[in-house]
Amino acid sequence: MSHRRAGTTAAPAIRTLSVPSAAVHPGPTYVLLHGVGLSHRSFTRLARILSLSGRVVSFDLPGFGPTPKPDRPWSVEDYAAVVRAELARLQTGPAVVVGHSMGAQFAIELARHDPDAVSHLVLVGPVVNAAKRTLREQTVGLLRDSALEPPDTQAMVAIDYLRCGMPWFLTEAAAMRDYPTESAIAGVRHPVLVVRGENDPIADADWCASLARRAPDGRVATIPGSRHNVVHSNAAAVADAIRAFVVTPR
Repeated sequence: MSHRRAGTTAAPAIRTLSVPSAAVHPGPTYVLLHGVGLSHRSFTRLARILSLSGRVVSFDLPGFGPTPKPDRPWSVEDYAAVVRAELARLQTGPAVVVGHSMGAQFAIELARHDPDAVSHLVLVGPVVNAAKRTLREQTVGLLRDSALEPPDTQAMVAIDYLRCGMPWFLTEAAAMRDYPTESAIAGVRHPVLVVRGENDPIADADWCASLARRAPDGRVATIPGSRHNVVHSNAAAVADAIRAFVVTPR
């Protein structure tokens, strides 16, 4: 695994983690985008599995994990732009872009504004449900989910949230709330897979189905028995769904 930390005062640091493919004949590049308050750690297990078939690139986005906080609130478009610049530097070519929670918004925005950087789009537990577009409703869903996640997933989330801090979390959660996921996805021209844990109270079945319908080429995969942080709690099933999606003809 290689690490890179880059940035200036004008453009806060992004921490890049690249895992080379372990496959004899490497497949696609997978780009993993974490959600609000989290870091690349939410994808550690998924990255390990996907690296068996292709290169994996993940990030600690500005303000999350060990990266410093920007000096102003950031929008979804800001995060997508810094990812876009880093992928151009890495010369990844068209990649399978996987976004979890708010990371799904970053993935959509990347695909809309730099379609050549994306081959397939995977939205895991996408937010924000248009029927629950308040921070209060999102907080209630998060608390309901966290209480029933597996203990190791609870620990991972708690550590990342503490590192993020409540002020920055709430600042960026407001940007998450205000991003129109349901309309933005209609501007994506790539195949889209919406993945959700069967028991996810944040990205419920109706919401995920509606996003898949709005995408020009969308479908849904449900992971039995899992919740919102399914990329960590059931990484093997998520990896299977992603790989099946990538090899399935459009």
